[in-house]
Amino acid sequence: MSLSFSSLAHSQPSKHFDPSFLSPLERGNFLLKQSLYDEALKVYQSLIADKIGGEYAFRGLVQAYRGKGDLDAAKIWVDKFLLDNPNSSSALYATGYIYYLRKDMGKADNFLNQALESDSNNALALNNIGAVLLSQKLYTQALSKVQEAIRVNPKESMFFDNLRRVYKEMGDPSLIVADYNYYLEQGGPFELIKNYGLAASRNIRQNSFRLYSEGHLDKAIAKWMDIEKIYKKINHQNGLVPVYFSLGLLHEEKGDTQNAKKYFNRVLKLNPMHIQAKEKSSSIR
Repeated sequence: MSLSFSSLAHSQPSKHFDPSFLSPLERGNFLLKQSLYDEALKVYQSLIADKIGGEYAFRGLVQAYRGKGDLDAAKIWVDKFLLDNPNSSSALYATGYIYYLRKDMGKADNFLNQALESDSNNALALNNIGAVLLSQKLYTQALSKVQEAIRVNPKESMFFDNLRRVYKEMGDPSLIVADYNYYLEQGGPFELIKNYGLAASRNIRQNSFRLYSEGHLDKAIAKWMDIEKIYKKINHQNGLVPVYFSLGLLHEEKGDTQNAKKYFNRVLKLNPMHIQAKEKSSSIR
């Protein structure tokens, strides 16, 4: 197949973004994603000085130093903070995270567990211990820690992606889909169901790409329709745009122009400025 499906599936026109509406922590994260490490570092250091942001501010600080290629400086900065705040769960987590990034899993585990002794609800520390255990192929223990992190903070999407990674390492990535179906049936909190749904959809999407590359168009289409059902259930309207665009591309390649146009038009109904969908829809007669 000649179609560059995986790249086109996410094509959308860029949107103007105004960072002035972000919270201080969000602004630091925005600067970090833009690789503006010095600016991000100032934001995180200011948050920590003002005792705002908790372990997330420390995580951002470590990542900013990492972006600068200077984890040693991160360690020095956090060590100085710990001199005055020896029981800071956030700072102990940051030290463990630094050692994790250095691949020193023994010291990472030590400091991360100290962070939990100081605050048993430090979800980032729980999640990071899960990552340490996963690196050691201790799958059952890793699974338990990541699930505990999710129980503490079901709003953190990163934890669900890490859970999906644990399942993949265990050899059964489809378990994340089973989790979604379970909590959907049980009627769990919406945020929990939503994040399980998003993680499950990422797994299904990868299966669709694999099926497409193997030449199974109908099966790939079925996977995207499964994603559509999940997104409708969790009210993820923005996610439906790439779903419908992907379905349009697949039906177009299959030669089903009627369904292709239908899905491109669904994209335009949700996002009238979608350039590629406009071009595709107008080209189909």
